[in-house]
Amino acid sequence: IGLKKATKQLGRINLVDSSTITLCLSQYPWALYLPTHAGVKLHLRLAFVDGLVHPDKAILTPAKPSDRTQMDSLIELDRDALYIFDRGYVDYRKFDEYCRGGTRFVTRLRYNTSIAETYERRTIPQGSPVLRDDVVRIGSSASRSMTHPTRWIETLDSEGNLIIILTNDLTMDAVEIGDLYRRRWQIELFFKWIKQHLKVKSMYGKSEN
Repeated sequence: IGLKKATKQLGRINLVDSSTITLCLSQYPWALYLPTHAGVKLHLRLAFVDGLVHPDKAILTPAKPSDRTQMDSLIELDRDALYIFDRGYVDYRKFDEYCRGGTRFVTRLRYNTSIAETYERRTIPQGSPVLRDDVVRIGSSASRSMTHPTRWIETLDSEGNLIIILTNDLTMDAVEIGDLYRRRWQIELFFKWIKQHLKVKSMYGKSEN
């Protein structure tokens, strides 16, 4: 699915991800995230507009807190938007909130994710990379499960590896959902470009502020 065609059909498409920038521990002790390393994390939202990708929002935090702590800042309740993010942002409570607000999302699940209930098993297109397309409720117990139905899609990535995708879009073609998730390489290329071309030789401030 092309970017221009996708944005016309699906509305605003946003990619959300983060990347860690390593710092000198002796100079930035407030940014400790490993026993011998300090760092900050760049949380980024990229937007697809007219077939092009551009940064839409950026947040800089210490590297140690999880990506989930920035979900409220990067993922807004918006019926006209579709958010694509990685498994570092898995949060069942937030997913239910997005379902209630009509905000669509596509994310990747860990292989040990449990299914609490299966509502529907959909027919798989022959010759496609999709192996499974079920409507389910994910979770392992009443306290750690979603309340809304979502789609559990198993598909193959470009290297033939199995990935499990979760989305609350119950109508989009499963092959297109897999293609959209694979668009995440756009944000990975952007982070790679930043690290290669925007090399910071010295930082004038050393405080957390």
